[in-house]
Amino acid sequence: MSNKVSSKVIGIVVLLAFVVTIDLIVKRPFFASAKDRITELLHSKEKLKVKEDSEKITSRDFLSKFYEHFDYNQTWTDSASANDRYRDMLIQMLSHADSLGLNRKDYHENYIAKFDSLSHLPNFDYAEFESENELIFTDAALTFLYHVAYGKEINIGFNGVKYNIDSARILSVYKNLLTSGDWRKTLDSIEPKTTQYLTLKTELNRMSSYLRKVAGLDTAQVTAATTERGTVINKLKVYGLIDENTNNDSVSNDAVKKGVKGFQKMMSLDTTGKLDDKTIAQLNFSLSRRVEQLKESLNDWRWTGRLKEREFILVNIPAARLQIVKSDSTKDVTMKVIVGKLTTQTPAFTSYITKVITYPNWTVPLDIATKEMLPKIKKRVEYLDENNLQVIDNKGKEVDPTTIDWSKYSIKYFPYTLRQSTGCDNSLGVLKFDLNSPYSIYLHDTNAKGLFSQKNRFLSHGCVRLEKPMVLAEYVLKEGLDTSTISQLNKCMADQKQSEFRLKKRFPVLILYMTSDIDESGNLKFYNDVYGVEEAKKPA
Repeated sequence: MSNKVSSKVIGIVVLLAFVVTIDLIVKRPFFASAKDRITELLHSKEKLKVKEDSEKITSRDFLSKFYEHFDYNQTWTDSASANDRYRDMLIQMLSHADSLGLNRKDYHENYIAKFDSLSHLPNFDYAEFESENELIFTDAALTFLYHVAYGKEINIGFNGVKYNIDSARILSVYKNLLTSGDWRKTLDSIEPKTTQYLTLKTELNRMSSYLRKVAGLDTAQVTAATTERGTVINKLKVYGLIDENTNNDSVSNDAVKKGVKGFQKMMSLDTTGKLDDKTIAQLNFSLSRRVEQLKESLNDWRWTGRLKEREFILVNIPAARLQIVKSDSTKDVTMKVIVGKLTTQTPAFTSYITKVITYPNWTVPLDIATKEMLPKIKKRVEYLDENNLQVIDNKGKEVDPTTIDWSKYSIKYFPYTLRQSTGCDNSLGVLKFDLNSPYSIYLHDTNAKGLFSQKNRFLSHGCVRLEKPMVLAEYVLKEGLDTSTISQLNKCMADQKQSEFRLKKRFPVLILYMTSDIDESGNLKFYNDVYGVEEAKKPA
């Protein structure tokens, strides 16, 4: 009897050894739970491979939180009728990505469509690669919801603001999506509500819709010699400047001229109503590229949803414009700004205002001191006095400039610092807003107020000059500036001492590069690619 028992035990051990061996070979644990398999896949840095397909998982950390929260329940990829409904709902939701300015390909579009097609075949094996399929579907859903709420990463040189990305919010939204089945209501609950975002989305969908209706319009060209009337009208219709339902033959010449003026205003051109060379060049600009510009700006506005604060300053470099945005308001404070010229560009970055300084000194950057000012000083030392500039040695002491042999110094060797004293002629004006960043870039007043009337406001050495610095100071400081201080600043009194004012709360500053946006009147605008950023995106 004992021999028979021993034989059975040996048989069981051999069978277990065989199972374990097979398990190690195929790396698909025989006794492993869904949790074990999903955890294993999430900890692998490789793409998920399903037969000939290979899919990259976007949100591994987010997925880990998701499966822990939902106790590793399977949602998408078994034969239950509820799961069929979930898959259909996901496919419908992802098909809406284009209307939001997102790309369906970012959400496993082809793979999901293939799975859906195969799942309708008889004898389809749902269990094969079940965990892989589950991860791919969940990654698509979560990544899409995340992008709708918070946008994709944007191109900035430095990010100095703190995020408020709420994973629990997305998980809650996901749960409500499955419970309600109303994906449209779900997306509406997490999209930004700023006027700029909503208007840009409307313009994107209108423009995309008309482009689909009129074949070949993207490549159709207007020339000075043969300004084809129908082509001009169709292009104006794309931009919403002529009613797209109006027959082209019924459009009057006055309506065309009015549409051309509206187009010129949209492109920041002289509003003559004439088809001059600059206007024709903008009409011939790729319409598909215009659509991409709108998508990129929509993403920038979605990205602002990551901020902890509900209001922020946004400087759009190509627009040379600053606005204070309230995320729960339809109105904002806006003003013109002067930003960096092509050779001394203002970088795209995010930061906080750390303090506001009244009657600031301006320490001249070394590049400006040696490349721009030194040649003028060598010609006439009086240049320093005329521009209220002091010469400071390496010990921090002021030096009489007439005692210096300026011919000895150059770009390579300059042992002094030039500093402009406070006063009405100071290049920083009477207000400076310090920012925390690795750049020597800040917001400030200016003594050259006349430059704000120019269309070309790409004139600075990188800093952002403000048209209405007092408005900004009063806004960010709230009650920080007393009446007498404001009066002194407005009068720009001479020989005033520098003072610092700390903010009661952090105020974010986003300096971004958006070639399309909504202006202060609520109208769509496209801006020149002043730094060649768009040009760099074109395929070689």
